[in-house]
Amino acid sequence: MDYLYIDEKGPQETIRMTEPYEDEKKIKLGNDNMFVYVADVVKISEENLPIIEENYQLLENNYKSTRNFENEKELKGSSILKNNFKYGVASLKKRELKFYSSLMDILLENDISNLLFTINKMSLVADNRLTPWILELEKEDYIESARLIKYSLVKYLEIEASEKVIQTIFDSSKSNKQVITEIQKDLYDFIDKHRHNKRMKVQLLEYKKLRKLIKSKKYLIADYNYKEVSFDWSKVVFNIDLWFTELNYENKFAIESAEILLDEGIPLEPFNKFDSLMIKENQDSSNHVGLRISDVLVVFVGKYISNLASDVRYNKDRPDIRKILSELWFEINEEQFNLIKKIRKFFFPHNSKYCYIVDTYFDDALLWQTFINYVDSYSTFDSYMENTNKHADYHFGYLSELMHYKWYESLQEEVQIKNIYGSMKNAIESGVVRSI
Repeated sequence: MDYLYIDEKGPQETIRMTEPYEDEKKIKLGNDNMFVYVADVVKISEENLPIIEENYQLLENNYKSTRNFENEKELKGSSILKNNFKYGVASLKKRELKFYSSLMDILLENDISNLLFTINKMSLVADNRLTPWILELEKEDYIESARLIKYSLVKYLEIEASEKVIQTIFDSSKSNKQVITEIQKDLYDFIDKHRHNKRMKVQLLEYKKLRKLIKSKKYLIADYNYKEVSFDWSKVVFNIDLWFTELNYENKFAIESAEILLDEGIPLEPFNKFDSLMIKENQDSSNHVGLRISDVLVVFVGKYISNLASDVRYNKDRPDIRKILSELWFEINEEQFNLIKKIRKFFFPHNSKYCYIVDTYFDDALLWQTFINYVDSYSTFDSYMENTNKHADYHFGYLSELMHYKWYESLQEEVQIKNIYGSMKNAIESGVVRSI
C-alpha cells in the first residue's frame, strides 16, 4: 500500500490583476507572494509510514521548541521561511538549515518518491484568453509550433505588457479580439522603443513575428463568455498520471493498492479519472505527517523559484544591461552546500523523467532547477569555493545551454506529435498530450 499526499501553494481561486496596478507583479500573488503555482506529491509506503511519522514529528517538535510556538497546531513552511529566505539556502539561519537538512535525510534514507509540478500564473491568464486561438492556428498550419507562440505570449505578458493590456485581459466586457488587438498595439510600441537595444535582438525578432501573426490572423480568434481566471487542475492530474506510469514501469507503484490524500481546498473532481485509486478529500494536515511534509516542500520550492525570478528581472530603466543572478545566491557555507546537494538528489533523481514537470513557459522553473544542479555539479565544497565570484556567470551559461536544449527537445517532440495526430490540438483532445 502506498499513500500519496498532495499539497499546493501559490494559487488563488480567482486570479486578478493587482490593485493598484504594479508593473513588477501585474497580478495579485496572494499571501504566498509567488509568481508560480507549485504542487507537490509525496509517496510514502505503508511499511515506511510509521518511521516517517515518528522521525518527522520529532523534527517538528525540536524545531518548534526553538521558535517559541510549541502551542501552534502544526508547523507550516511559511513560518519556517519567514524573513530568512531572500537568497534561498544562502539566507537560511542555522536552525532552519538544520530543519531542512534533517528533513532531506529522512526522505532520502526512506526512499521517498516525489513529484513536483510548477506553472507560471500568467500562463493561466493566457490559457483563458489566447490558448484556443494558438491551437487553432497550429491546426490550420499557420504556425510551426503552438508551444513557441504560447511561450512568447506568456513571456511578453509576464514581463513586458503594459497596464492597458493587463486591464483589457481581465475586463469581462472586452472580447478576445479586442484583447489580441491591444497586444498587437502594445507590441508595436515595445518593439519601436527598444529597436536599438542589442541585448534584446533575439527577443525583438520573436516579438516582431508575433505582432505580424496577430495582425494577419486575429480574425480567427473565437469569442466566448469570459470566465474568471482560475487554476486548471487537469494539468496537475495529467502530470500525476505520467508519474504513475513511470513508477509503474519501474515496479515502484501499483495504482490499485494506493490512496491519495488531498489537502483541504484541493478539488476532488479532476482526480476522479483515477477510477481505481482510493481518494480522500479535505484532509486536515494536522492529522497527516505526509501533508505537512508536502507543505514545507512546496513553500520551500515556490519561494525559491519566485525569489530567483524576481532577482533576474532586468531594470526597465536600463534595459540594455544584461541581468544575471546576484552572487549573493552563491555565497553559501559548507552546510548550505551540502543541503543543496541533498535537494538535487531528492527533487531531481537521475532515474526519473517525470519527477519535476514544468509548463510551456518554463523560464522561472528552469532557473531554479539549473541553480540547484549547478551547485551540485561541484563534487566538493572546496572545489566549489575555487570559483568564488564566477558562479553567477558560469550558471548563466549553464542555464542558456539547457534552455536551448529544452527548446530543441520540445520542438522535435511537437513535430512527432503532428506527424501522428495531425496537430497539437488533435493530440490534446485525444488525451495523450497535455494542454499547452
